Amino acid sequence: MSNLVYLMTGLPSLTFGQVPPISMSEFYHDAKSQLSSAHYNMLESADLQEMDEKLVSSRVRGLSTLFREISNDLAEVRHARTLNRQPRLERLPLGTLAGNPLEREKKILQYEWEELDTIEAGKTFTMTEVIVYKLKLQILIRLHSFNAQQGAQVLASVVNPSTKK
Repeated sequence: MSNLVYLMTGLPSLTFGQVPPISMSEFYHDAKSQLSSAHYNMLESADLQEMDEKLVSSRVRGLSTLFREISNDLAEVRHARTLNRQPRLERLPLGTLAGNPLEREKKILQYEWEELDTIEAGKTFTMTEVIVYKLKLQILIRLHSFNAQQGAQVLASVVNPSTKK
């Protein structure tokens, strides 16, 4: 436990929307020096895109379910649009689907952040807190990677593809 205390007290605090105060490689370096190999492997398996349920679910109930349901909701939104109907969502509030693609992505990331806050609540100096910290850091890194100008260029290239042969 003292290693978890040392790790968590040595990490900078995270606030939604801020520039990530630490890189993922710095976080992994700090974590590797403080965690057992089993805990470090568990930490590595926690990811916003794909969660290894065998390693994580026993410690952080609901994380894999949360991200699976959000992924299912996003697939349902795409499917509903092709059928020109209202999506039937499991997890995401309808308000997260309003706005342009960048605004929607930010709303979804904020929703994920808020859900992580509820999982983290009351869990001080535990592996749960470390895993939630990593997932929040991933959210900040993703949020900070958005570039409206580049996104507009990608959208334009999809909507108006070049006619060159």
